[in-house]
Amino acid sequence: MEILGIGNAIVDVICKVDDEFITKNNLTKSTMKLIFDDNEFKNLLSNLKIEKTVSGGSVANSIVGLSQLGNEVGFIGKVNDDELGSKYEDGLKQEDETKKKMTTKKKKMSRFEDSDEDSEND
Repeated sequence: MEILGIGNAIVDVICKVDDEFITKNNLTKSTMKLIFDDNEFKNLLSNLKIEKTVSGGSVANSIVGLSQLGNEVGFIGKVNDDELGSKYEDGLKQEDETKKKMTTKKKKMSRFEDSDEDSEND
């Protein structure tokens, strides 16, 4: 592996909402809000349909770009062992245009690794 990134694994959750929803939930139009509280997240999503999720975080985005340029890369970031955590890992794998072998380990910390076929990964 040439480059290893360690950073925040952030999932962008895209939903369609109206102005009333934005006002009612003290949100600001055309901005993003980082949500760290599970109850707040569940409350916001309780009456919404998730249109799309996008794997991100500045380090992960950089690692994907470096991978697409042909570099051997890895990413370490914490994700939950739930549906959004799985979608995060799947999203990173889908961004890999080099089509190299990738492995993940699912615990409290997850690892995305883009490596050559001949490399050993544990």
